[in-house]
Amino acid sequence: MSFGFVMLCHSHLDRAAEVARHAMASAAAPLGVGRRLIAPHVPQFIAQYPEIHIRLRLSDRKIDLTTEGLDLAFFLGEPEDSNLRIRKIADVARVLCAAPSYIAARGMPVSGADLVTGRHECLNLRFPGAKEFQWRLQTKAGLERFAVSGRYESDDGDVLTDWAVAGHGIVMKPIFEVSDHLRNGALVPVAVETPPAPIQMACLFTHRRRQDPKTRLFMEFMVDRVGRAIRETASAQLPR
Repeated sequence: MSFGFVMLCHSHLDRAAEVARHAMASAAAPLGVGRRLIAPHVPQFIAQYPEIHIRLRLSDRKIDLTTEGLDLAFFLGEPEDSNLRIRKIADVARVLCAAPSYIAARGMPVSGADLVTGRHECLNLRFPGAKEFQWRLQTKAGLERFAVSGRYESDDGDVLTDWAVAGHGIVMKPIFEVSDHLRNGALVPVAVETPPAPIQMACLFTHRRRQDPKTRLFMEFMVDRVGRAIRETASAQLPR
């Protein structure tokens, strides 16, 4: 790499930062992602780019990027709007888990079939417009959908985690959201013969927003740090 190319890259970044002065970057993220992976890095970003203001909106509900005036949105899953641009961050490992007290009362399910036939209390993330709820699990025959059921539903993923820790049911979670609970034994993996399929984490934006210097700077900054945090969590040894 030539010195001139390096200087040119720095020049572009400097101009982007200059254009972004006194700008507001509006971003959305699911609650768990925002609290654990995005928000902790915002002060570092602002320290590096003090003229850029950050407005972070956290919600587990479906976000409409264009009508809600957002610059970008971090999300888990697959986008429904094919007109938006996507920047993949990582594939996120997930786990089915429950409290030891729940397992003592209801037994240890070994597979997704056990969740259905045993009528286990499955804690569901629901919000207006959500599709019929099924858990996609990895079996010897490939990915299968299991129509789980339960009496507990919420549009807040952290509420589901709290219910699981309290012994009220089984929850499906990205490992980064429950890794501390798994390590201290508050939650233990269940149905380990049919683990959940990994879920994509990505950043969603419009082509026009991508050209905005403040959006580009914030996205690149977070993609690097969030991706690193997910990889570190996935490589950590969790109890089985």
